[in-house]
Amino acid sequence: MPILEIQQKRSKLMPRIPHLIFINNQFLGQMQADNVKIELPAGEYDIRIQSLIKWFSSIQHVKIDCNVKNILTFGDREKVWDALFVVDIIGSIVKLFFTLPHPWELIYETFSWGYLILWLVYEWAIRKRYFRTEFAQYKSK
Repeated sequence: MPILEIQQKRSKLMPRIPHLIFINNQFLGQMQADNVKIELPAGEYDIRIQSLIKWFSSIQHVKIDCNVKNILTFGDREKVWDALFVVDIIGSIVKLFFTLPHPWELIYETFSWGYLILWLVYEWAIRKRYFRTEFAQYKSK
């Protein structure tokens, strides 16, 4: 029976976060490792990777064949946003210990709140394609 391998691409610094796996809108289970293998009959399937927050997911249509290695990889789209959050967190920590002069305080607050609003709009816009997915087949040896 063919095997579908699902792999998560994540940074070594990011914690391992569980994801929910659905096949043709039926819940299969919770993916807690970076790599899982699923035996499926040959055919076409819609694989949905979902965050624990039910609004964030991605669906990939796959065609599972025999005698090939079927691999679905997924990763998040958040690398740039994560870097900006680090800058904002550092700014918040600095602000706890130091009072910023008048124009810099206003600039920081505007950046911080504006960034948060932009991030929320971005998250809402990509909620149905939250993960970057890629399906590939390789010939078995």
